[in-house]
Amino acid sequence: MKATRKNSSHRLKLLQSIRILSIILCLSWTGCSQNSTPEKPNPVPPSPESTETVPVVGGVQTAPGLDQTTFVAPLKDAYNRIDPIKDGWDSEGFSADATKQLKFLAKKLSTPSKLSPDSIAKFFAPNTVLKLQLQPATLSEVYRDPVFLIQRGGPESAPFQDDPVIAFQSLLATIQSTNILQTGVKLFKVDTAGNDFTTQVIFHATGQSTEGRKQINAKWLCHWTPVLKRPRIKKIALLAYEESTRLANSNAPLLNDCTADLLGHNQAYREQLLRSTDHWRARIPVSLGLDVVANHGLALGDVNGDGLDDLYLCQQGGLPNRLFLQNPDGTLTDFTAQSGTDWLDYCASTLIIDLDNDGDRDLVVSQDFKLLLMENDGSGRFELSFGTSTHAQTFSLSATDFDLDGDLDIYACGYNPSADRVRGGTLGEPLPYHDAQNGGRNMLLRNDGNWQFNDVTEATGLNHNNNRFSFAAAWEDYDNDGDPDLYVANDYGRNNLYQNTKGRFVDVAAELGVEDMAAGMSATWADFNRDGHLDIYVGNMFSAAGNRITFQRQFKPGASNDMRAQYQRHARGNTLFQASSEGPGFRDVSVEQGVTMGRWAWGSIFVDLNNDGWEDLVVANGFISTEDTGDL
Repeated sequence: MKATRKNSSHRLKLLQSIRILSIILCLSWTGCSQNSTPEKPNPVPPSPESTETVPVVGGVQTAPGLDQTTFVAPLKDAYNRIDPIKDGWDSEGFSADATKQLKFLAKKLSTPSKLSPDSIAKFFAPNTVLKLQLQPATLSEVYRDPVFLIQRGGPESAPFQDDPVIAFQSLLATIQSTNILQTGVKLFKVDTAGNDFTTQVIFHATGQSTEGRKQINAKWLCHWTPVLKRPRIKKIALLAYEESTRLANSNAPLLNDCTADLLGHNQAYREQLLRSTDHWRARIPVSLGLDVVANHGLALGDVNGDGLDDLYLCQQGGLPNRLFLQNPDGTLTDFTAQSGTDWLDYCASTLIIDLDNDGDRDLVVSQDFKLLLMENDGSGRFELSFGTSTHAQTFSLSATDFDLDGDLDIYACGYNPSADRVRGGTLGEPLPYHDAQNGGRNMLLRNDGNWQFNDVTEATGLNHNNNRFSFAAAWEDYDNDGDPDLYVANDYGRNNLYQNTKGRFVDVAAELGVEDMAAGMSATWADFNRDGHLDIYVGNMFSAAGNRITFQRQFKPGASNDMRAQYQRHARGNTLFQASSEGPGFRDVSVEQGVTMGRWAWGSIFVDLNNDGWEDLVVANGFISTEDTGDL
């Protein structure tokens, strides 16, 4: 659709954090098996007699709009399950209260000079000899360059202290030159067996030191009093410790946010790009493709032949995609109207590539369940030259010359199947949750010249294992045979590695050990250890709730150990696969390389940020911006 958008005053009331709620409801429902789904409530409109009063959930945060206490009867059971105590999950009830205590403590620690026995006594067990092991006596330097210094230490050299004020002030002594520190905690493991409740906690503190800006990253094992309300800390044992310092002699910022400087003079930037999703939810009908999870892409490329890269940006459904041309001074000017690329439909991904080998860059746009291929006249003005329906809602695109015939072919990652006939959004309905095989099909379009493209997914073997919720794909010749191979990152389960042999593909992910059962959302190739073999990094989700729940005895009690391990792997986080130097195959080195904790990692890429010849990792993460429920 390329037409003027109609304004709407209809306010859309979409639930926040849909994915978190659906995960917790399913995983905490012990009767929910991998092959079954909860029975849907009867859609008959409720009568006044069908409402019941439900107590306000205590001990856990309530999502915006969920503070009411009276619900339609069919929802009563679902809402009761939000309270972990009522649902039989004492461990999660304890976790919520322990997290609350830890966050209050972290807030106190943001001003170490104001710590006193009275100010932090409420966090620690009374009449108990405390044992607090917070900081190693010795640190080893593991990395240094002109910008960064990284030091680490282990618990073997960390003494125990019994005075919390002295212990924490000593921990934060080197970064007390600022008035307020940035502090944070994340509780991600819990054990409530016996009389010694324990939790694993990630702690960080950031501030200025005499050496430069410093961040402390520590992992603790906290021992608590065995009570569900306001537990107190008895002991903290150190599990891991790291200090990262941006050295003081590095005066220039590592990165500068120049967005406003480059785009600020454009009306579209001020009136559209600076507006939040909530702003547009109040103004745009959901039927136009407004998604609470704004999973939209961009592409860089020189579209007008002046040697400068330009920017094409996909927006929410109901808002036009935007093309910005780069000026010689680096600023960007809106060229959308002249370019003919102002699609209003839901678009999630785009490519700027030369499809017809005429020397200028053309445009590929994934538009919900369609692909649009637009020819460039050389000046940045485009005409639609080819379009096709897809097998699924397409969330990302990639291009390569898979058959080595001299032109670029297109691979589209499918998420929700088009057979549903409705937009499913970025959340999907996976079955089974941890190993879903009901996703939309991906599609390979072969470029046959003269703007003719043919679906060769089945003919090339890419239809095998092509039933996942695919988020991203990355091409690379990992086996050094001269043609590009394909890694596909899938949400809710296993990934694919398609080995290309003269234009025919075979999925070898299981054979080579790179299926990575997790919530795959990105993939990137590089030789991170410079041994001559390409390695893979996969962006997944680190879920604190998943790490806690899947290790509890009541989690899927009838499931096999293998299935429970699969769920635990699903919540672990990102994965680094190192290629074997002795033959085909990869080894999971994620934990030893310390790269699993990327939070909710939507995107990741290898890039040499400091030009030292070693590939660094950049991970983009996050979710809906609202009160932190402990799992974002």
